[in-house]
Amino acid sequence: MDQQLEKSAERAYILKNNVIKSDYSVDDRFQPANSVEETHTTQELLHYAESGQCEIEARVIASGSKGNAFASLNTKEFIESAKYNNKTRFKESSFDSFMYDDYYTGGNVGTDFMPLMGGPYNKQLYMYDYLKMHAASFHAYNHDPMGKRIVHIIRDYTLGRGYSVDCKNKLALAVWKAFCEANNFNELLDYAALELSIYGEVIWWELPNDDIYIGYNLRDEQEIPKGKLPRFRLIDPSVIWEIITYPEDITRKLAYVWVAPTQYQIYSSTNWGERVPGMKFIYQQIPANQVLHYKVNSVSNEKRGRSDLFSVLGYLKRLRDSVDYSILGLQKNMAWSIDTSIEGSQADIDAYVRSQQELGTIPPAGSEFVHSKKIERQYLSNLGGGKGGNSNAFDWALTMIAGGSGIPISYLGSHLTGGSTRASALVATEPTVKMFEKRREVYERILQDISRRVLSRFGIKDDLEFTFPELIVQDRSQKIKDIVTADLNGYISKDTAASIVASELDITHFNYEKEKEMMQNNVQVMPEQMTNPLTAPGMDTDFTTDQTGFSNEMKSNIRDQNV
Repeated sequence: MDQQLEKSAERAYILKNNVIKSDYSVDDRFQPANSVEETHTTQELLHYAESGQCEIEARVIASGSKGNAFASLNTKEFIESAKYNNKTRFKESSFDSFMYDDYYTGGNVGTDFMPLMGGPYNKQLYMYDYLKMHAASFHAYNHDPMGKRIVHIIRDYTLGRGYSVDCKNKLALAVWKAFCEANNFNELLDYAALELSIYGEVIWWELPNDDIYIGYNLRDEQEIPKGKLPRFRLIDPSVIWEIITYPEDITRKLAYVWVAPTQYQIYSSTNWGERVPGMKFIYQQIPANQVLHYKVNSVSNEKRGRSDLFSVLGYLKRLRDSVDYSILGLQKNMAWSIDTSIEGSQADIDAYVRSQQELGTIPPAGSEFVHSKKIERQYLSNLGGGKGGNSNAFDWALTMIAGGSGIPISYLGSHLTGGSTRASALVATEPTVKMFEKRREVYERILQDISRRVLSRFGIKDDLEFTFPELIVQDRSQKIKDIVTADLNGYISKDTAASIVASELDITHFNYEKEKEMMQNNVQVMPEQMTNPLTAPGMDTDFTTDQTGFSNEMKSNIRDQNV
């Protein structure tokens, strides 16, 4: 009963105030720091320094009467300089406009972050920012229709039905096929394409010591089985708290720090007589030479990648809110109430209320109301609010989402896709295709790097060739003709030509050697005299009977009978 009253009160609050009781849980605007670790701006840094929660060792450019020079400031000097203290000898530095991050925005709309100094320090997604981005992107993928649509469009168009692999070394192909089966690699690649878009990076771990499973603090009796083929696993990027590198060169990687609790299991079991725990807290360092790390939407001096949804997270939330507010407006406009006036005592009012409670909130059709002339019932419609659903907020937000994600509005399946012509759709598709091709380059790097590691285990130096089908098929017949022309002119081998044609025809499993063998078995051996039509003897023909089997006499009888 309490839950029903609570829901009723919440619904009344929403209808009365025309608002949803929730803040922007996903917001790309500047957020104030709640601790020293979350400090972004100079003002926040000064606040924590003055309160004694942190110390400052600053090296700034001081502009004075003798020109510009580097100045080293401790905590006290930095605070005094930033506060326009004329007694400090570095007072000139206090006039630096970049000391205050709302200088160019004036604090309007949202306070955009503008760092004091340049360089990699202010361009990193450190742990707090990275985990916030990670959680917001995962939420948008699972709970936002447009966010889910964007991620799946990128995954489906770039990966699609997969890839074809070819190599002249048949042993290399056999090893790769066995590796894919042992690792369930095609499913892993599908996950990698999805997570690369959601998280902005994927981390592949080549398990050490020929292990086929990930193990952490196992008992002696719970040893991990070994395998002859290497095993690769995808690591959730959010568990990697730090990538240890040389500070001046992030490409010189030393280790990946894994800190995170595992999933919780309600039930447990035993293995080799030892009970398996319901969960563990993992803290370990993985050597960098065991890891393949790929990131997108970042620059050269950043360690971590960004989600494809990163730049549109706030607008995804605003798009949902624009729909919710419009629906609430329609709901309010369709709402009605009954105003009842009773001329009588409180007992008369109570008796009427009891009689109405028996009917329920909405009286059924055909209900009869019996009362004296001293009771007047009047239906009232909602007089507040305008027409719901006519706001341009949806159009604006979706346009920003399409621009930020690189996905045309025509791909997103909204009501705004109508009215576009085929020509305009093709023009809108061209930059999107380039974006998909760029993402495919990441997949190809993943496949090449993993395949080289796998083949090197068996001393095979040949490279595998991975081919993806064409993104947008415009004229497949013409493309196959071009492949045949390249084959006839000796530009490509028949094996390569056959593999490309099979990929264009959406043939998932294709083996050129088997196809040739099957074609040779299906060829009918013709007599030698039939191979050359110029020298072969003529065929004996019986002119009394044609190929239908009817003789001339039978045809005459048929004509006489008018059949």
